[in-house]
Amino acid sequence: MTVKISGRKPAARMTQTLWFKQASGGLVFAVMTLLSILLAHWLHPGMNDNPNPNPVAYLGASGVMQVVLRPNDVNQYVTGGRINGEAVEFLVDTGSVDVALPYALAQRLKLKLSPGGMSMTGNGDVPTWSAWLDQVEVGGLVASRIKATVLPNMQSERVLLGMSYLKYMELLLANGQLTLRPASFQ
Repeated sequence: MTVKISGRKPAARMTQTLWFKQASGGLVFAVMTLLSILLAHWLHPGMNDNPNPNPVAYLGASGVMQVVLRPNDVNQYVTGGRINGEAVEFLVDTGSVDVALPYALAQRLKLKLSPGGMSMTGNGDVPTWSAWLDQVEVGGLVASRIKATVLPNMQSERVLLGMSYLKYMELLLANGQLTLRPASFQ
């Protein structure tokens, strides 16, 4: 004969229910935390996309100084560096003729600007200014007297590290890493 007490669950079933509620609460917390992190990354792209904030040149196997850059999550090569001694963040851009920087940064660097003409950008044709940079440096690899294009509508503070600097470097792309070293003609 079974005696049933109305309104009460058997002890074993109550333990299972409590365990499930506690476990599901932790699972909900973990899922919400993960969603918050993903949402923050989606709303603020670029927060953590510079895997090379402070590159340092070292002597490579060939006996030449070199800087090795790792790609970010979207396979771009972003690195810290300097223009005229001031810290900047570069995006390596072999499709850019010059080093390209925003007008606000050019003002902060106190660059002497000359009319530059029109440039074709992702935002259409825009008027530009030209400037000469005394030095551009990535991890100790310095090039002097580098031509720059200053763009008035460039929203990012990130500088495009274009061919006016890169032409003084050998670029080697291997195993997902980009190696910069002074070109042999220097």
